[in-house]
Amino acid sequence: MSVETADETLVDRLTRPTLPHDLFALIGYVVVAVALLSTPGVYGSPIAFAIGLPLLLFAPGYAFVSLLFPGATPDDVGMDGRIETMRARGLTGTERVALGFGVSLALLPILGIAIALSSLEISPTTVLLGVSSASVAFAVGAAIRRLRRPTDRRFSVPFRAWLGAPRRRLAGDSRVETALNVGLVAAILLTTVAIGYAVAAPGPSQSYTDVALLSQNETGELVAGGYPRDFRQGESKPLVVELRNEENERTSYAIVVELQRVGEDGTVDEERQLATFTPIVEDGETWRTRHEVTPTMTGEDLRLVYLVYEGEPPDDPTVENAHRHVHVWVNVSQ
Repeated sequence: MSVETADETLVDRLTRPTLPHDLFALIGYVVVAVALLSTPGVYGSPIAFAIGLPLLLFAPGYAFVSLLFPGATPDDVGMDGRIETMRARGLTGTERVALGFGVSLALLPILGIAIALSSLEISPTTVLLGVSSASVAFAVGAAIRRLRRPTDRRFSVPFRAWLGAPRRRLAGDSRVETALNVGLVAAILLTTVAIGYAVAAPGPSQSYTDVALLSQNETGELVAGGYPRDFRQGESKPLVVELRNEENERTSYAIVVELQRVGEDGTVDEERQLATFTPIVEDGETWRTRHEVTPTMTGEDLRLVYLVYEGEPPDDPTVENAHRHVHVWVNVSQ
């Protein structure tokens, strides 16, 4: 049980290891950061960079390290009963901060893989929610583990030591040594900011067009699979072609559908044009159409190919000169 005295300062009260002030502060920061970064117009701004940098590069790692080391020393370290020995053999506050950055960099790819393996699409929103959820979960677990330990074995933020340490460490035996120490700290800060900006700041918008073939399954759902493979000459079977415009502008397309007989060396020996579509698709929109495929020549392993062009197609459409293309192999019997 702790007793406050009239002579205690705010620093004295904060350094008593009664409550995990650092973890409470981290959870509060994550909540505020998510709220601000979710505000329309904030993402991509300097404010987003300043808020998102610690969220990506520090919060999850520090919370995870705190979960692993809830006290003044790791649980598996032998102790002789003296708090000085436990602190000497455990993690200091500076070590926790340093590990927070390193572990965060290690956790980010793992969180990205977890999002990719889930049903969620990788986007700034899902990454933000993934990082913040992991940070809060680690911090809550760390707080529970820390509060279960005896008061004299809990890690406490060394406010007094941190306030005096920078000046002692920067001040060298000479002016030259002091200048070198200051320069080293400045270089580390600049490097951290550069890495954080590369991670947090949005890059130039990527432009692309995506094309896909879809078929209808037994439940009526459009799926990328189950395509008709076997035809009889003159027989028609349905297919759906889908076009996604991410070119950052309204775009006119031409889609040329061909049935090709391809030689062993990859050259096209014979081709028949089956259909042409000329959709105009707004930026960020998806266009699709259902049409009947009716082969006009017979053979095995014929290539049914959809050649996508921006604007007018060339006189001789090929896979090589197409902007995008997608194909399936079919067999056509008489």
